[in-house]
Amino acid sequence: MKKLNKIAYLWMFFSILISCQTKEEKTVTNENLKVADNKLFYGKWLPINKKNDKYYYCTDVDKFIEIGKNKIFDHNPMEDSNFSIDHIKNIGNQTYLYLDKQEASYYILNWIDKERDIISCKLNDYDANLFMLENKIKSIENKSCQPKSKSCEFSDVATRYKFTLEVGEYTNEKEQKYPISAWIIITDKKNKKQQEIHFEPNSWSVYSDLPCKDFVIKDFDFDGLKDFAIVWDNGGSSGKLYEYYFQDKNGEFSPAESFPLQHGMLGEDINVTNKTITTQTTVGCCHINLNKYKLNSKGMWETFSEQHELKRN
Repeated sequence: MKKLNKIAYLWMFFSILISCQTKEEKTVTNENLKVADNKLFYGKWLPINKKNDKYYYCTDVDKFIEIGKNKIFDHNPMEDSNFSIDHIKNIGNQTYLYLDKQEASYYILNWIDKERDIISCKLNDYDANLFMLENKIKSIENKSCQPKSKSCEFSDVATRYKFTLEVGEYTNEKEQKYPISAWIIITDKKNKKQQEIHFEPNSWSVYSDLPCKDFVIKDFDFDGLKDFAIVWDNGGSSGKLYEYYFQDKNGEFSPAESFPLQHGMLGEDINVTNKTITTQTTVGCCHINLNKYKLNSKGMWETFSEQHELKRN
């Protein structure tokens, strides 16, 4: 009987001890949640750039984020997004603002210069951007950054065509900023015949004017006729995505959904002899994916992929 009393006493002692530890753990957890807030990030933030250790603000970029206690308002020329903050965590030096309980969507905020009110901000796995509080923006250089051209021409000496990209319509028609559609005008240099293609990209939100540097003339399908590719979406962290147009034997240009890189990466590594296009993407810290697209004898595209470890110095 004494032995049973002793066991009961020990069981009671350990139960009390475990209960105390649990309460202590809950207290620590609650204290951590109190620390994880976003008060220091309240306000309207404008995107800035850095060059040669100097910051500057592009006055012709229509973008900002506004952070409140439970809300994030994200504005760009194409759309406005109003998000509710579900919960917040501090991980290392970064503050995570989660938009759902499953933590599938989030903003990551990080101080770059607290005294000057400069932060980095990124949504999910997209590239991080620098932002400065609106009331501090006059403390750095303010300037116009985008060229103001309504059209641009591309002429390849190896082809018989001249390509002209012209604005179709703007988001801001009054100031003629932020195009949302364009015309691609293809002119035959010999007979002056023209073909017009109405082009509506998936997203030009980062451009206040025409993306004249993102137009590429090449033979992408190995038929000896020059084709062209134009940026279709900024693509975020994955890089720019392109729409491809192919020339037929009658000199007409049209997109082909069967092309494996349609609305994908730019095909720059082209091997005419083997009829292959090779692209590569970085995977994590230490690997790259090589994707090879080969046009076979039946006119069909075959895809081959392999992964390599990055060489370290």
